[in-house]
Amino acid sequence: MSNTINEELKSSLHWQKVSPWALLYFVVYFSVRFVKDGLLNLLPMLVVFVTQVENKLFWAQVAGGAAFISLLVYSFLYYLNFRFCISEDHEILLNKGVFKKERLTLKFGRVQNVNIAEPFYFTPVSLVNCIFDAAGSVSQEVVLPGVTKDYAQQMRKQIFAFKALQQNEYEQPAPSEADLAENSLRISNKEIAKFGLMSNMAILAIAALAPFINVFIDFLEQKIIYKVEGFYQQELGMLANAATFAMITLIVMLVLMAVMLSVTMSLIRFYNFELYFKGQKFKRIAGLLERHQLSMSMDKVQSIVIKQNLMGRLLKRFTVECLQTSSGGIAAGVAAKKNKQTLVLPVLNSEQVDSVCQWIYPWFNSKKLLFKQAERALLYKNLGFYAVLPSVVVLLVCYLGEFNYWLSLGAFVIFTGLVSLSYQRYGYYLHEDNGRFYMVVRRGMIGVHYRVFELYKAQSARSISTYLMRRAGLESLYIQLASGQAFMPYIKKQDADFIIDFTLYQAESSNRSWM
Repeated sequence: MSNTINEELKSSLHWQKVSPWALLYFVVYFSVRFVKDGLLNLLPMLVVFVTQVENKLFWAQVAGGAAFISLLVYSFLYYLNFRFCISEDHEILLNKGVFKKERLTLKFGRVQNVNIAEPFYFTPVSLVNCIFDAAGSVSQEVVLPGVTKDYAQQMRKQIFAFKALQQNEYEQPAPSEADLAENSLRISNKEIAKFGLMSNMAILAIAALAPFINVFIDFLEQKIIYKVEGFYQQELGMLANAATFAMITLIVMLVLMAVMLSVTMSLIRFYNFELYFKGQKFKRIAGLLERHQLSMSMDKVQSIVIKQNLMGRLLKRFTVECLQTSSGGIAAGVAAKKNKQTLVLPVLNSEQVDSVCQWIYPWFNSKKLLFKQAERALLYKNLGFYAVLPSVVVLLVCYLGEFNYWLSLGAFVIFTGLVSLSYQRYGYYLHEDNGRFYMVVRRGMIGVHYRVFELYKAQSARSISTYLMRRAGLESLYIQLASGQAFMPYIKKQDADFIIDFTLYQAESSNRSWM
């Protein structure tokens, strides 16, 4: 009987195929998957191949050809088995897989965002990828490749209309004129290039090439270093200085290559950046090889992070991230940052930061946030552990190695300065606006890191104190969010207890959805 019902249900569903052009998407997708995942597993074999195998060019061509043919065959079979269906029960059904068939069901109510991406290879045929993001989790992402833009926009309207009907059970405030007005922000590609200087993209790319560093250095020695050394030897007339200048030249070249790589990757990701905000919803359009359109409702944002590293401080620029729900657990914050559905505003000046944040929180003004600092016991503790003890170690090394004792004094001055900067950065600020309560937590050292969130979105709040902290009446505060953790060390016990009780009250008494 149950088998008969299942057969009737299957026959009633209208299964659809994507455009044949979607085969290009599958080829690109599995190529990227192979580079990101497969190459890491094959690194030992690649190292052996580079160092041991003779006639490398021939065997590389054979292996590359076999891999390319396998990629095409697998992508074609995957395309043939790829089917999707929009059921009458407001669900997205997806059948996919080659050797392992997979059936995925995604309810409209669990869809957090519907985003549209237009890869460069779909531009001539006017097709896009329709991306359904469930609860901010990349693992639950559903992609319909090679559909028309009209169909993708129709799906977005259909899902958002369904979710709006579901949310009508809670009374929503009437939109104000400010909510109905559209705000926009465009970032020039010249500014985007600055993000390449601020980010660590080049470092990550170089780290991926670490297994080949010896081969790379040998190549540079044969092709570049010897020639540069000969040039300097001829010009300077001293072999020692020639070798030194050759190494300096090599280091400068590597740094410049890393910077150019980072800038290029930033431009590919954020090219022609456009941001719109209307009716409590963001829409971001950016990308060079793939024009990715990301839509995000403000009530899905768990926290906003404003950060500035050393290079950002020199350039007087900030990066703003609107973090959604991550997968939770210990690595919640890391997962949220790695989620490609996170809204990232890569490079803003201080005025733009305030302007964008005021779209969401009209009360926000970075210059008027009156932070309450950590107690001075934190400074004394960190000076002892991170300034005095390391300086004593440096002093012992100077004594045993017969180095200049001024090194230990210099180390103490540097460590003390860094500890003092870190202590001064710690702070928290509570704000009430129209009956809603917010918190801003600040930390940093040379740079600065702000996390802004509404208290009712907290999942838990707790405090930790050591024996000495308890004797001094101090606690360290931890507030767990769905997008990470807010941490404020060494505050008075009565303040920590008040924040914990008030935060939990806000989370438990509010009937507003936080997802």
